[in-house]
Amino acid sequence: MNIRPLAIACAALVGAVGFAPAANAQKEAMGMFYELQLAPIVCQWRNTGDRGKLDATIIAQERALGISDAERADMMRKAEADLRSDPSNCAPDGMLRPMYDEAVK
Repeated sequence: MNIRPLAIACAALVGAVGFAPAANAQKEAMGMFYELQLAPIVCQWRNTGDRGKLDATIIAQERALGISDAERADMMRKAEADLRSDPSNCAPDGMLRPMYDEAVK
């Protein structure tokens, strides 16, 4: 089992709670949201529920953190590269799919 998604989720939690410099840590944590957003396309998942809730969460976080279009594009490129870097990220029994399924509920 790949622990990378779990480690990223933990980093996001730590950033959200404020144990690291708030703005930078929270912006870095957005990478996980972008990975979740891109996963159905990159992993070619079928039967992925409506991602409207996930998209709305991401938009709200982007506004709250003041993420610029350039920052967003850079983070999206990095998120896609991270997803593609390890085939186990897209594995049906990996951590990412259950995280995605929970995020779109």
